[in-house]
Amino acid sequence: MDLSEECLEILNHGVFEVTDPGPLHTPINSFSLRRDENLKLILETEVPVTARSSAVDHAPGTVRMSTERVLLRNIGGLDAELFGVVPVGLKMRYTRGAEHPHREGAQVHIARTHNGAGAPAIYTIDWLENLPRSPFLWPAMSRVVTTSKSMRVISLDDGITIAQDSERQQMTWNAAKLTIADTTFYVCALEADDQAKRLKPGCIIFEGAPDDAFRKKVRTALALGLGVYLIDLGTTHYDGEWNVVSTLARSAYSPGGRAFDLGPNELAPLGSQFRHELNPARLTRLVGALTAAFDELDLANLSWAYWHACVATPHIAPAQFGAAIESLQNAYIKSRPGVVPDGWAPKSAWRALRGTMAAAIDGSDVSDDAKSALKAKLVSLNTVDQRTRLKAVMAALGMQLGADEERAWRRRNKAAHGAPIPEGEELAGIRDMKLLRGLLGRLLLRITGAAEEYIDYTSPRFPYRPIAEAPPDVALD
Repeated sequence: MDLSEECLEILNHGVFEVTDPGPLHTPINSFSLRRDENLKLILETEVPVTARSSAVDHAPGTVRMSTERVLLRNIGGLDAELFGVVPVGLKMRYTRGAEHPHREGAQVHIARTHNGAGAPAIYTIDWLENLPRSPFLWPAMSRVVTTSKSMRVISLDDGITIAQDSERQQMTWNAAKLTIADTTFYVCALEADDQAKRLKPGCIIFEGAPDDAFRKKVRTALALGLGVYLIDLGTTHYDGEWNVVSTLARSAYSPGGRAFDLGPNELAPLGSQFRHELNPARLTRLVGALTAAFDELDLANLSWAYWHACVATPHIAPAQFGAAIESLQNAYIKSRPGVVPDGWAPKSAWRALRGTMAAAIDGSDVSDDAKSALKAKLVSLNTVDQRTRLKAVMAALGMQLGADEERAWRRRNKAAHGAPIPEGEELAGIRDMKLLRGLLGRLLLRITGAAEEYIDYTSPRFPYRPIAEAPPDVALD
C-alpha cells in the first residue's frame, strides 16, 4: 500500500451520492474534495441552473459555530459525513444560447468515512505535514519493494512466450520506532507529493487503536521535541489486513503557512554525536516525559502559545514567550503548593492592612471616582509579581537565572505594552526573543525530566549545556 492520506481518495473515487445536502445547492450532479494551498478542505459541486439551497442566510460578520453537515453513502453501503460545511460562492457560466451547470464551492472542517461492516481497527495512522526527512539523521530504515511482471508472445499461433519478473527496491533512512505507555508506534518522514500539495509529508503509525487524546499527546510532544510544528491532517484506521475501517480528514492549521518557515530546533540534544541526530532512547525519553506531563502542565494550551510565539515578529515575540512561561510556571505552582508565597503579607495580616488602607482612602481629600479606583487597586496589591514568582520557581528547580535572561524577562513587558524596539537595539530585541524561548525550553525539560541537557540557541555553534546552567551573558555592541 502507498503511505498517503486515504480519506480524500475514498470520497473522490468511491461512487458516493449525497443523501443530505445540508446547506449546499441541490440536486448535486457531481462533487470533488481537495486541499487548497493552505491545506484547507475545499468541496466543489456541480449543480443544474435550477438548483436551490435551504441554507440559513447569516448576515456578514455573524460570529457562530459552523455545525452544518453533508451526508453521503456509496453503492457499497459506506457512510460519509462532511462537517462544518460553509458555502463560499456559486459560480455561474453562460454562453449565447446555452446555460451551463453551476459550480459551488464550500469550506469543510472535517470529512469522515466509516465502514460499519468492517473488522475492528488493528492499526492507526495519523497523517502529518511539515515532518522533514532532512536534516534529521533518522535511526531506522524503510524499504519499498516494487515488483512488475511482463510477458511477450512471439508468433501467436505457434510461437513462444517470454515472461520476465522484475523487482526494484528503495531503502531510506526516514523512520523512528518508539514505545510509550505500552503503545508502539513508528514516526515516518515520507516523500513529497507535489500533486497533493504535500511538501514535507509524514505519518505516525500506531500498533492498535489508541484513542484521540493519547495520539494528540504524542503529536504535541513529538513536535516540541523535534522543534517542528507538525500539521495534523487526519487519521485512518485499518484492520489486520490493512483494509480501511474508517477515515478522518480535517482542514489543517499552519499559523498562516508560517510553520513551514521554522527550521528544526530540537528542545534538547536527541543524539550523542551529531546535531539533528535522533537516538531512539533519547527521543523516547523526551516524548514519553512530555506525554506523561501533558495534562498536569496543560501542554495543549502551552504548545499553542509556544508555536505562535515562534512565528511572531521580534517586536512582540518576547511578550508571547513570556506569556507561555507564565502559563508553565502557573501549572507547576498549582501542582506544588508553597513553592511561591501566596502574597507579600500573610492573609491575616493583609486583611488588617487592607482595611487600614481602605479607611485611609475613604478619609482622603480626593474625588469619589479616585477613591473607587484606588480601592480597586488594593485587590491585587498583595499579589507576588511575576519576576519574584519566576525566581522562586527557578530556585525550587535548582536552576540558574542568568543576568541576560532576567533582563529579557523584565523587558518582555515593554513588548506587551506596545513599546517599539529602540533604534540601535534591534540585536538585543532578537536576543531577548531567543533567551525567553530557551528559558521556556529549560523549564519544560527540568519540570518533566525529559533530558539532562539543552541546546543553547543564543550562543554560536549552539552548544549543549546542563539544564541548570544559564546561557552566558553577552555584551552586544
